[in-house]
Amino acid sequence: MDMPLIWAGVIMFVGSLAQGTIGFALGMIAVPLLVEAGFSLSQAVALTTLSIGIQVVFGVWQLRAHIPWGDVKPAAITRFLTVAVGVLLLLNVEALEAEGVKRLVGLGVLLGVAVRIAAGKIAGREWPTAASIAVFSLSGVLQGLVAMGGPPLVLWMTTRDYEAREARAFTMTLFLFNAPVQVALLLFLSTTMNLEVILLALIISPLIYLGTAIGVGIGDRFSKRLLNHTALAVLSVIALKAILGG
Repeated sequence: MDMPLIWAGVIMFVGSLAQGTIGFALGMIAVPLLVEAGFSLSQAVALTTLSIGIQVVFGVWQLRAHIPWGDVKPAAITRFLTVAVGVLLLLNVEALEAEGVKRLVGLGVLLGVAVRIAAGKIAGREWPTAASIAVFSLSGVLQGLVAMGGPPLVLWMTTRDYEAREARAFTMTLFLFNAPVQVALLLFLSTTMNLEVILLALIISPLIYLGTAIGVGIGDRFSKRLLNHTALAVLSVIALKAILGG
């Protein structure tokens, strides 16, 4: 388990560094790189989910007074149902050849990049309930399939006048509600998922904390606009490499 531990530690440190710096990208960086490093898709998704959970659990407690429960409840219920759909899709996708899995993950990252860009250009306005449910459903499916449920939520939040702390509390709370279900389903249903992945996440948790702390410091020193553009460019390269192979 030495080499998997080293690779997982390096990848999750880099992902948490990006997450701390710009507020997103841990899953979008970690999943394709973990798959490239030889982890199965179930292992990559579970490890990323556990790592993000470790990263945000204290954040939810600190921001508990700012959680917008009126929006969290319908979103959490919808994602609770659809994350299971994503996990079932994942289990079927794992039967593909390794290159096919990498291409799927790459497409997921590109979709996430496109949604992040769109969220910055769309003027905020109230969406019909059906549209909100559709976005929450897509978020749940993508979370279960490739651990990338955040981008649709970012797009949806353009319809709300959230303060920064409310926005963070919203996404963190949703993640913590759904993560245990996702990991449990993978643990019981996937043939490649095992308790070693959970142990691995616990072992590298100090690196995740360190990467996040350093990232927050970097984010405070540089232009958020520049950092976001740089991150989206890097993610696009990672995605294209996964899709094209090599």
